[in-house]
Amino acid sequence: MKYLNYMTAGMLVVSSVFAKDLQEASSWNNIRFSPKLATDDPAYSLINIGNFGYWQKKDATSAHTPSGNSGGIYPRGTAANIYLDGVLVGGYTGDLLHVSGTIYTNGLVSGYINADGNLTSGGDVRLYRIRKGWKSLTFDQVRQDAAEIYEKSISTVTDADIQAVLDQYQADWNNWPTDLGAPFYDLDGDGVYEPVLDEDGDVSDDGDTPGLADADQVIWYVATDADVGTTSALYGCTPIGIEIQYTLWGYNQPGAALGQIIFKNVRVLNKGAADLTDAYISLWSDPDVGDYTNDFVGMDTTLSLMFSYNGVADDGDYAAYGLAPAAVGYDFFAGPIVESPGDTAISNLQKVPGYRNLPASSFGYFVAGGVWSDPGPYGDTEAAREYYNLMRGYAPTDDLDNPTPWWDLTTGDSVMTKFPLSGDPVTGTGDLDAGPADRRMLINAGPFTLKVGDQQDVVTAVIGGIGDSYLSSVTAVKNTDAVAQTLFDDLFSSVPSAPSAPVVSISGMEDQVILEWSDLSGVAATEGSISAGYAFQGYNVYQLPNATASKNDAYLIATYDLADGVTTIYGNVFVPEYGETVNIPVQFGLDKGIKRQYVVSEDFLTGGPLYAGSEYYFAVTAYNYNPAPALIEDQSLETALTPLYVQLTPADFGKRFGAAAGSSIDVTHTGPSQGVVSATVVNPTSLTGNSYSVSFTDDTSYVHVNGDTITGTLWSLANTSTSTTAVSFFKQASSQMDYDQPIVDGMQVVVSGPELGIVAIEEYSSFGEASTALVDGTVDSHLNPSLSQTGMILDNRAGDINLPSYARDYDRFGYWGMDDVIIDFGDSSLTWEYYDAYLHVDGDGNAVYQPFAVYRVRFAEGDTIRLFAGFWDSNGDGKWSVNSEPDPDVPGDLIYDWVTPTFGAEAWEPLYCVQGYDTSGNEISYDPANEADYIAMGAGDYGDDGYFYDALNILANSTWGASTGEFTYPFVTAMLFGAYYGPNEAGSYLEGSSGGGASSLPIAGNYDKYGTQLTVSHFFKFTTAKANSMADVFTFTAPVNAGDATTIAEDLDKINVFPNPYYASNSQETNRFDHFVTFNHLPDDGTDITIKIYTIDGVMVRKLVNDPAAPDQYLRWDLRNGSNLPVASGPYVAHVETAHGERILKLYVVQRNQVVQYY
Repeated sequence: MKYLNYMTAGMLVVSSVFAKDLQEASSWNNIRFSPKLATDDPAYSLINIGNFGYWQKKDATSAHTPSGNSGGIYPRGTAANIYLDGVLVGGYTGDLLHVSGTIYTNGLVSGYINADGNLTSGGDVRLYRIRKGWKSLTFDQVRQDAAEIYEKSISTVTDADIQAVLDQYQADWNNWPTDLGAPFYDLDGDGVYEPVLDEDGDVSDDGDTPGLADADQVIWYVATDADVGTTSALYGCTPIGIEIQYTLWGYNQPGAALGQIIFKNVRVLNKGAADLTDAYISLWSDPDVGDYTNDFVGMDTTLSLMFSYNGVADDGDYAAYGLAPAAVGYDFFAGPIVESPGDTAISNLQKVPGYRNLPASSFGYFVAGGVWSDPGPYGDTEAAREYYNLMRGYAPTDDLDNPTPWWDLTTGDSVMTKFPLSGDPVTGTGDLDAGPADRRMLINAGPFTLKVGDQQDVVTAVIGGIGDSYLSSVTAVKNTDAVAQTLFDDLFSSVPSAPSAPVVSISGMEDQVILEWSDLSGVAATEGSISAGYAFQGYNVYQLPNATASKNDAYLIATYDLADGVTTIYGNVFVPEYGETVNIPVQFGLDKGIKRQYVVSEDFLTGGPLYAGSEYYFAVTAYNYNPAPALIEDQSLETALTPLYVQLTPADFGKRFGAAAGSSIDVTHTGPSQGVVSATVVNPTSLTGNSYSVSFTDDTSYVHVNGDTITGTLWSLANTSTSTTAVSFFKQASSQMDYDQPIVDGMQVVVSGPELGIVAIEEYSSFGEASTALVDGTVDSHLNPSLSQTGMILDNRAGDINLPSYARDYDRFGYWGMDDVIIDFGDSSLTWEYYDAYLHVDGDGNAVYQPFAVYRVRFAEGDTIRLFAGFWDSNGDGKWSVNSEPDPDVPGDLIYDWVTPTFGAEAWEPLYCVQGYDTSGNEISYDPANEADYIAMGAGDYGDDGYFYDALNILANSTWGASTGEFTYPFVTAMLFGAYYGPNEAGSYLEGSSGGGASSLPIAGNYDKYGTQLTVSHFFKFTTAKANSMADVFTFTAPVNAGDATTIAEDLDKINVFPNPYYASNSQETNRFDHFVTFNHLPDDGTDITIKIYTIDGVMVRKLVNDPAAPDQYLRWDLRNGSNLPVASGPYVAHVETAHGERILKLYVVQRNQVVQYY
């Protein structure tokens, strides 16, 4: 029976891969059951925050899954590189040898030794796992966590699974067992755990909190050798009376060096009756790097690092993921401490003067079935002696008096060593492993004495590395170990971390995927994060081929980064093909600003379209930037790729989306501003059909999502249909291209003010009259409103001094703001001289009325105030006049220069108009009724130059550079009237021509037709842009997703089944035993659906019903009948009954060959 034989052989192969051999598998103490979660004494959990998945059990069984498989997964989501590891402690009480700990048989039990010397277990004595920021985890982050905890695919994770994970995080966070020894952040340093609860009753960041080393995820549990039966079952020893507290932690940096490391603090307390002398602590591991039959081990004495790597270039387990074999290492960062005057040790992540840490004292290994095999038998002290010899740096024999040393044979002479295999496999030098097989390895520290009541804290790390070859993976481990050592040497006081992960919502439409991460609280956590000099820089959007894909497998769709000049970020990265660390780009910013949404309209992995019913995976990450990191070489750290699962579906059954993604919504504006509000559809599935209103609040402030305090005129968004506030106080955008604006109910609302400046120059026939009409400047204008150098009819001097003459600005000192200016040539005013402030008089000493009046239209106050007019009387005649010069072509005639750029010369004498103040600094207006007083107050009061001075002191209160009020300089400065013709042929602004044309600066002849005086009573209004204010309101209504009888009928016609025909397989099937077809486009509105499937002759073979409580557009048929037997190949008819109508479908099924072949 070939087929059966083949299957049996295949099953045996699979069994051998997972269970290895019966001796190891049969030694386990009831670990092959599903993990308990929530608060019912969880047995298992894992560190899975970085790029390492590392399982733990509450009895100290380590790196083994609940299902009994290898539990050190690296890279996370791919193959395993550790089958099992643990910690053992050995030594003497008097003359009695003890070895306790965990190996294939466990000598520990969950629990601690109480004050009475008895074992306490159960209840609060369990495994705890906490995660920093657990309350802000996204749905997809928790779903991925649940998939790994329950060892299932992401698509099969249930809501109950997700809730259980969250409940466990909450329970562990709030019940963190500091009384048993779990570490915590002691804010006041008093050694007492003093948490502060938030409004939900959870431990908040306002007081002491669980954790250590600024880790993102921490596991803590305690085990002991106090159970005689369990301890003796290991190596036949009696209990020492030790308690071992395990604290493991990791960092949410799967793409950086920190993410390849699991740190572990092992605290050993002697709660027995006797001192433990000649004691050793041993880290033991059974590293199965992919296939367990072909491994090597080694030791790097310079790093105190033992490691394991593949013994051959290729490994099938890793090749299945397209990867070269990984490597794994274990480092002793801080060994046991012993007294040593003048030295300083590290214990419990604190410096201890007068002590030193013991380094790694030896390394050993053994091989399943080899010359040096596993110490044994279990339950016999012979095994204890063998393992104690390993601890002391000898081969695993049971002769303690005459131990067998390790030998280094590579020098030509046999040299005894306690560190065998300490050569370099990358260079192929030194003492190297040979003959790939199933290896075990251990690294030891000792001897020391553990007195009764004393404790020892040993800090270790498990380190993963992967390159493009089995040997470059070894280099990667060693490079990462150097990073870990740097952070440990700093006592984890300034651990850099990636930004908080963006909170992303994902919506699938029929042919698009909407990614959005605009939740304001989530954005604040991400973009406001600063860690050890690293500040948020940007977002990356990826498409993933599957739920377990790494960054190397992902397709980078888009990058949105701050517009701050930072684009490409370089980092020192280990490049496998070079076998060394190289400075290469790690982030590729575009410097175009932040966006928080993306519409996916194509499958970037295939280059084709997205298909309804298909499943896709995406990820959005955040990255930061530090141009000069202090501890590590990474200039940028990126958050983990949390897979976002989506299945494409159309709008709800019988409905149509009210608008497509990217479409604009009409906005209505009432108010004086030139501001702009746009509402753009981002996510059609979230549209409400409600009405909204944007309003403004002046002179207020708030803290923006990046931590900046924003002050000024802020906007708010109200949902007027529901009488709720959607956005409360948000900054205005710099422009409509500034996407740092919120997304609400599927719409991005961008509110921007205008760029301040002149927005209109209008000529009116008469000021202040009801019949005033706008003049057609091309027909009836005295001065045709043409553009000057700065784009207006007036042409002011620029604000800064010593600028070129063509550098012009309408508002030199920035006084105008949103005020308008009116020059009325239908009125007259007394005027004062620029700068010197004397009243203009003629040659006879009489005050001169100039043919204009100047007004300031105050926006904030809503009124008009008349300015005190002045000009620069360059020819000293007291009259506002144009400069003239003889016409060289017509003797006796004059040429009048209406405008010229030269400051203070050859120009229509420039205007300087002043805001008047009284002595208290109050703004006052020029009042024609007071003109006699203005003149009389100056009568007879002559200066040395013979001019009247301002005896009323109007201008003295507003004198140049000092005033009693707000404006210390003239409100209107050096106003000229000009025409703009652009630069000349040479690109110069300095030359002019009488004919105008291509030249930019007019000279004599351009305006001579107007003579020497303005006589037309027109006035000109210079209108400035008005910013958004409390007087402005913008309203809009969101589209609504709706349908009718026609759309319902259309959707009934869309109900179908795929694949049809079913021909032996389905592209969505995950294995050869999983067969199905899928009915799609079903109503997902919570109504009942029944599908009856008949043979062609009318016999019903199966009835399918949906779950209305879990609406879904898809329903699978597993190609089995009501008796759970596979249906025969052939045609079938499906009768689909819905609350909206019926649909009859035909399908054809071709099953796989079901005949067993016999020979």
